[in-house]
Amino acid sequence: MNLWQIAWRNLMRRKLRTLLTVVSIVIGVASTFGVIASVDTAKKAFPLYMKAAFGKADFSINGTEPYFSEDVLQDVQQIEGAVSIATMKQASNLVLENEDIAAIQKRVDLKGYSRLDTPLTGYKVLDGTLTEDGAVITDRTAGVWNAKVGDPIAIETDAGVQEIRIDAIVRYTADLMGPSNWMMAKYHPWTVAVPLDLVQEWFDRTGEIESVQIKLLPGADAAQTEARLDERVKKDDSVYLQPILLNTEAQFKDADTFFLVLYIAGCLGIALSAFVIFNSLYVSIQERKNEFAALKTIGYTPGQLRRFVLYEVLLLSAAGTTAGAIIGYGLALLLKSVIFMIFGVYDESGMELTKGLLVSIAAGIVVPIAASLAPIRQAGKVSVIAALKETAASSSTLPRWRGAVGGLLIVSALFIKHLLLVVPLLLGVALVFPYLFKAFAALLKPAYRALFGFGGVVASRNLERNLGRTSMTSVVLCLGIAMILLMSSLNSALIQTYERVIYSSYGGNLDVMLHHIEPTDLEELRATEGVADAQTYPLHLAVWELDGQKRNLPVYGVGAEWIDRFPLFTAGGEAQSALVGKLGADELLMDRVALEVWGGKIGETIMLDTLKGPRSFTVVAVVETMKNSGFGAFMGDEAFRDHFGLKYERNALVLKDDRISPLQLRENVFDRFGSRIESMFGPEDWVSVVGATYTGSFSVVNFLIVLSIVISGIGITNTMLMNIMERVRELGMMRAVGVTRGQLIRMVMLEGFGIGLSATVIGCAFGILLIYMTSTFLSINTLTYRFGISWMILSAVCAFGLLVSLLSSFTPASRAAKTPLSEALRYE
Repeated sequence: MNLWQIAWRNLMRRKLRTLLTVVSIVIGVASTFGVIASVDTAKKAFPLYMKAAFGKADFSINGTEPYFSEDVLQDVQQIEGAVSIATMKQASNLVLENEDIAAIQKRVDLKGYSRLDTPLTGYKVLDGTLTEDGAVITDRTAGVWNAKVGDPIAIETDAGVQEIRIDAIVRYTADLMGPSNWMMAKYHPWTVAVPLDLVQEWFDRTGEIESVQIKLLPGADAAQTEARLDERVKKDDSVYLQPILLNTEAQFKDADTFFLVLYIAGCLGIALSAFVIFNSLYVSIQERKNEFAALKTIGYTPGQLRRFVLYEVLLLSAAGTTAGAIIGYGLALLLKSVIFMIFGVYDESGMELTKGLLVSIAAGIVVPIAASLAPIRQAGKVSVIAALKETAASSSTLPRWRGAVGGLLIVSALFIKHLLLVVPLLLGVALVFPYLFKAFAALLKPAYRALFGFGGVVASRNLERNLGRTSMTSVVLCLGIAMILLMSSLNSALIQTYERVIYSSYGGNLDVMLHHIEPTDLEELRATEGVADAQTYPLHLAVWELDGQKRNLPVYGVGAEWIDRFPLFTAGGEAQSALVGKLGADELLMDRVALEVWGGKIGETIMLDTLKGPRSFTVVAVVETMKNSGFGAFMGDEAFRDHFGLKYERNALVLKDDRISPLQLRENVFDRFGSRIESMFGPEDWVSVVGATYTGSFSVVNFLIVLSIVISGIGITNTMLMNIMERVRELGMMRAVGVTRGQLIRMVMLEGFGIGLSATVIGCAFGILLIYMTSTFLSINTLTYRFGISWMILSAVCAFGLLVSLLSSFTPASRAAKTPLSEALRYE
């Protein structure tokens, strides 16, 4: 019989233990593979998605008025080295006979293009053609509408109801965003692409356009083409040229922190499986001491005995790694979908599997081998004489170095101001845990005696019989509890912090965006039922340069006379009007996020492109805002108009009457302005979006941690089965003197409950320490959360930990009770 057959035979002697050990490796490998593959895919896909969704054009020409002459397009088309199209968007309504669909659900944005079959649209046609004069919709919209190519669409226009057929269905794209169902249509309009001349005709805008999108041709001289474009634009003060910039850092600025947390949670599983492997092999070798001694007497060397055990480990790791890689691929697909959904990315690119597969396979082999080194070494050192002696189980002696090293690791984590502090902290907890477990077991003993009598005394005594093994099982659950408490508390605290900042800096109860605001719109808005006050404000995406790269900086025009009533930012106790009132013509306020991206300081200058060319502005103060996810700057409204030349506004802030609800306010505003409204967004919407985003993010992390806690449950089951196997004769003696099966089950369950209770209590304590430590430095969007513990979260985590321990103890307890009395008394 070769070594592989021997290893397989030995593993099959304890089938349940082997199965549970393999499952722990499977979970660890799968979570490692899934996290690395999904994160690598996201990191590669996010910039490509931004480029495909928002970076099809290299430049755009916009107007200082809502519309400008179509002649600009004709001039631009004469410039060599570029391709261009003109666009215009108009808000309208669908004409539907379905009475169950409300008016607000029929909103549709008509996007007119001078050409639809061009790289500047980049539509991926699924059915139909882009060369006809009909409408283009996405596959998502077609699915909700139950529409197909050739079907007509009826639309309300200034020229009456117009009908247009669907000529093409394209893959979902950011250009043609739309709701995923009719319910979501209450919050977002549909988008339909149509030929530009139809939009001009239907809305009496013949000869007018809204923008010109320009893309440089391959091989064209970019600098020369841009110079020619700039020269053309400067001939007309009603238009200006802007580069199309992708603020990937601003769009996905929280992604790196999220990915780091995912890495920690994903790798936690394979790390915890090492404890299970160590325990299983350690006990297996203890059980087979006599066998190893006998093999030595017939000539086997220590090296050969170590190889026996090593081959067992290799079989375990091979089986676990193979199954884990297969399951990990499915997990990677799931995590990718969730990550893309959280960050609002619509991309069907393939998976980046190579790195994740290699790392997970390496982890699935290296970690089990590393965890088994000590047991393998012990197998070779078995003494023939000692093995023949009868030795009773006794409490393990804890080495002093273990506590000292663990304490140093915990203390060192206190000085690390990064989320990676969890690594030394959790390692330190693992090292000092046996001491904590021993102390907890001592405290638990009188409580067990008082509450459960003889069964409690036996259970508490058994907790200390194999202290090293039992504490190592308990620490796996402890680490999982600490991490899930940290993540759940972070989720709750950050959402509450965001909510506080959003409501204090949103500028009112509602932000209404129209295509452009007419002179009479503000008074109409103020006259709307439920509106206490309203104020318009301008917004411009200014271009600035950082480290040789051009970027966009949203700049808001604000007035000192209204900013206190409609606070778009907070200023650390100082009145907003006082700050705005002191702003000079070349000064601005910058949000903290933008300041960090810029890298400058208060009093330094930043160069922005204006209508009159590049100009420097002094940053005089830093403020907090949640507009544009907390990324922007504020300038006095008069200076804003002078520098950027915009003669129209699109946004209006609304304060509601106290007697009206936010929902009723929206309905009243919609009744007044109808399809002219492009979007309505309130602070409660932003809170909901932030809450959904972070709850989704932390749910993914908690899911991975729960997988790790499943490993802890496996560890408890394994350890309890080992303890029972060692105490079969003892259990038989108890049955012989009258202890019932129910009492045996209760004793074993109490023992498992004690393991889980110690893990839960100590894990919660270290989880609270983790929460405190992260609250001193961790920030999202520069928002740091206040240290605090939610008793609801703490209670839920404690209940979960105790439930895991009870469920894990049930099978060993049942097996102990079912052992026949005659077999138990004969057991050696």
